[in-house]
Amino acid sequence: MSYAGTLSLVLVAAYGLSSLVLSFLLAGLWRVWLERKPLTSRCLLALRMMPTAGAVFLTLFIVLPAFLICEPDRSAEPVGPLLLLTAAVALGGIGAGLRRGARAWGAAAALLRHCGAVGQRCGMAQPHVDIIEVPEGMVAVVGAWRPRILAAAGVLAALSPEEFREVIGHESAHISARDNLKLLLLIACPDMLAWTSAGDALIARWRAEAELEADALSTGPDRRRRIALASALIKVARLSVPKRPPGELSMAIVADDVEVRVRRLLAPLPPAPHGLPLESTSPILTAACALLIAVAAVPLYGVVHECIEVLVALGR
Repeated sequence: MSYAGTLSLVLVAAYGLSSLVLSFLLAGLWRVWLERKPLTSRCLLALRMMPTAGAVFLTLFIVLPAFLICEPDRSAEPVGPLLLLTAAVALGGIGAGLRRGARAWGAAAALLRHCGAVGQRCGMAQPHVDIIEVPEGMVAVVGAWRPRILAAAGVLAALSPEEFREVIGHESAHISARDNLKLLLLIACPDMLAWTSAGDALIARWRAEAELEADALSTGPDRRRRIALASALIKVARLSVPKRPPGELSMAIVADDVEVRVRRLLAPLPPAPHGLPLESTSPILTAACALLIAVAAVPLYGVVHECIEVLVALGR
């Protein structure tokens, strides 16, 4: 096989192996520790993206330079079946992630096309809301790139104008936070964590935290607005059990989350935190740690290259 072909297989296989190790490491940490920790949606998003982002980082900044520096002979060489099998499994995982993302995107696009044909605009709230004639009590932000707010006509009839405005304010908070785009990334993560129960639990926990944070962002400390939103949530939950969910790529009112959200809205507000939040420094800390790891790995390029050679030659 040519040098470029061997390098491509090595990089794909390195990504797959790194993703596998990081996925099972995170799944173990989630089960024994992280599952019981209070985490924000931003932390949960970072945790779920860690296997994919970590595997990409290790592949591009450790495996790739180690191979280029320690492999001066760029002639063609045969590769063993282990490298081919590892690369094939990794490509399968990447393809499965892309399929999940494409399926969610397609379902959301189909729903938006359907609602565009039968919906009408409601001008009592900003931004405008598409009112649709469906039997379910549905209010949701649908779509990732250009999300729209959809509301069932039954919801508009059941809620007071103040309650409806608070519900739309909540959905607008999802749009401001780009929650549907984040959800698409979570669904399409091409790593092995997607095949574990911990991966599903992380996404479910992220959705629940994103709902609570959107409640807090839309109502603020205003007690009246919080009560109005809590009342609206109860009314929407009572309308009907959804017979047709709005799809994976949507942030909708789910009956299972209503009790927790209502309790949080009616509870006294916690005191405002003092000092600089840890999350505001996390991107800087992450970049610093990544740079430190990349620099510290330079003396290990020889060891990394030897492992690559074993992977290339095994079974040849």
